[in-house]
Amino acid sequence: MDISRKERPVGVLSLPDIAADWQKKLIGEARRKAIHLSGLSVPLSLLLLGRSFTIGFVALALAISLILEWQRLKGKIRLPEVRAQEEHKVASFVYYITGCLLCVVFLPKMIAVNAVLFLSLGDTISGLVGSILANADVRGRRKMWGCKSLPIMAVMFSSCLLIGYLASGITQLSFPVYLAGAAAATIADGVAVIINGNSLDDNFSIPVFSGLVMTGAAALF
Repeated sequence: MDISRKERPVGVLSLPDIAADWQKKLIGEARRKAIHLSGLSVPLSLLLLGRSFTIGFVALALAISLILEWQRLKGKIRLPEVRAQEEHKVASFVYYITGCLLCVVFLPKMIAVNAVLFLSLGDTISGLVGSILANADVRGRRKMWGCKSLPIMAVMFSSCLLIGYLASGITQLSFPVYLAGAAAATIADGVAVIINGNSLDDNFSIPVFSGLVMTGAAALF
């Protein structure tokens, strides 16, 4: 005989309940990552319009985001895709744009292109997979050096490695360089770094850390 929802022990979910929960998480993450993909405009701008234009474009985006975030934190506006844990702190999109701007300003052009692709595409894929797997929100737990589960980190690494390979026809980066960048992006995405009780946002650390590592690797290979 089937066990009804009322008779089911507390904390025990049926398969339909689990499927519905996964679907809800996946849809929510997909909506956030759709915005995440707007970061593809940065490497496209670098390739088509050059560094100077891209710096101005991303700096303007950062200025607008800071104004919006200031208004949000004061309670004057609401941004629906901000995560619950970011309600009373600076949201991830500010770190995202800041990381992109630093890459565009300070890194070699093609390395900046690759680093932002790791963020906009690699982190999108990792986030979608992580939305339905356990042990994905390592930063929310505030545990220093907490790591995402191995499947999520494997997805991030393989995605970034594929991105580096596909982009290499344009970036002309060698395999050791984008391999090192993929590993760095995976570490930045999957390992929580806590500073003064606050976690380092991976939207900032993924492009910056992978970009710095690729710059170092390019000097060696």
